[in-house]
Amino acid sequence: MNIVIFGGTGDLATRKLLPALFRHHKSSRLPSEVNIIGIGSRSVSNNEYLKLVREKLCEHLKQSEFTSNQIDLFLESLSYSKIDFNISKDFETLNNYNLSESKSLFYLAVSPSFYTKIAENLNALGLINNDSVIVVEKPIGEDLNSSVKINQSLASYFDEQQIFRIDHYLGKEAVQNLLALRFGNILFEKVWSNIAIDHVQITVAETLGLESRGSYYDEVGAIKDMLQNHMLQILCLVSMEPPTSINSESIRDEKLKVLRSLKPISKDEIQNNCVIGQYKDGAIGGETKASYLDEEGVKEKSKTETFISLKLQIDNWRWSGVPFFLRTGKRMSEKKSEIVVQFKEVPHNIFDSDQKQKNNQLIIQLQPEESIKLKIMIKEPTASGFKLQELPLDLFFDEYYEDDHLDAYERLLLDAIERKSSLFMRRDEVEESWLFIDKLIEAIQVSDIDLEKYNAGSWGPSSSDLLIANHGSKWNNDE
Repeated sequence: MNIVIFGGTGDLATRKLLPALFRHHKSSRLPSEVNIIGIGSRSVSNNEYLKLVREKLCEHLKQSEFTSNQIDLFLESLSYSKIDFNISKDFETLNNYNLSESKSLFYLAVSPSFYTKIAENLNALGLINNDSVIVVEKPIGEDLNSSVKINQSLASYFDEQQIFRIDHYLGKEAVQNLLALRFGNILFEKVWSNIAIDHVQITVAETLGLESRGSYYDEVGAIKDMLQNHMLQILCLVSMEPPTSINSESIRDEKLKVLRSLKPISKDEIQNNCVIGQYKDGAIGGETKASYLDEEGVKEKSKTETFISLKLQIDNWRWSGVPFFLRTGKRMSEKKSEIVVQFKEVPHNIFDSDQKQKNNQLIIQLQPEESIKLKIMIKEPTASGFKLQELPLDLFFDEYYEDDHLDAYERLLLDAIERKSSLFMRRDEVEESWLFIDKLIEAIQVSDIDLEKYNAGSWGPSSSDLLIANHGSKWNNDE
């Protein structure tokens, strides 16, 4: 088998993909005869590439994960070729690898603007066969029209079953456990609706700024970079109806129904249901951080949002009247991705009236640690009478599955190799997401809502707190 990584010298390949492949190689999870081919535009020799990969593996792996000999064995399966993606003739170097006669996985860890050209050239050289698989990163396009064009181009050379649209959040153990939690436990499924749930929060917060991606990010922003893919996919898994089975098509069918049930935010509603912001200078962990406008690659007086929070509604029976609050931003107070399911109050308080009962909360944390926490009320054991206190029931995955726990890219790469597509996005999902996002962006532009500044190291604009406060609640920020 061949694994061909376009963008083989880039950050994604050296920080995530190659370490993931190394772990699979060390654990004998890869096919016995595998060739890993890095493709990039950098003029480096094969030996220089292997040296680079070794350095990156030592940098991104824990010391306990490898020995020098294990890396040596892994590097024996690696090679490198330089290709300028704009020059078709350069692709002819791939003829040296006999890709047409064996199973190949083509991983496009490059800008989406190159997806079509790469697919065209692979086809022209006859390197695509029925055993070929292509993996493409988000975002697929910059709007609905460009996404449709890319998808149509890929569909000219690959069947839908051969196209794996990756969103690494779907590979996280805690995200997948949403399915187990909901559909493997009757106690949750029976209350997973407007009968018992008051609202849902989804947060993806980053402490990082642009990290040398200024020119790219300034053209994209938080809406297209995070909301269109990561957050809407998580929303789908939280709110979808039970699939008929755990197979990929059943799951993706139900996610599609959610996307089609999302109520668009009109220009008249946008002011009360959406907050956009951009970070200014501030401090994180005692370290001063520059404002977005001072980042390298950012245009002067840029209006690109680095933060967005939304109040969304799903128009179906299960979720009628239940708001979904979503927020994502850069240079936030802490790195945190989580889902908070806020349950309603008990219908009648039988305890002392001066005791304020807290609503039950289910907190599913995706990062930095993957965990599930259920906050419940119990009797305080040292107090006389029935004095209540809130305690969490915690499950930390690393404590139970330290040895067998795959990270997101490890799992998704293995699934792509084995052609398991349930954790990947189908074409109609991607395009339905873009349809919603295009309408949202249009409403923001037409209404001309203010781009609010927020301090680096904060939890975003104050209006975001007001957005959820108007529902009588607050964000689950760590105090």
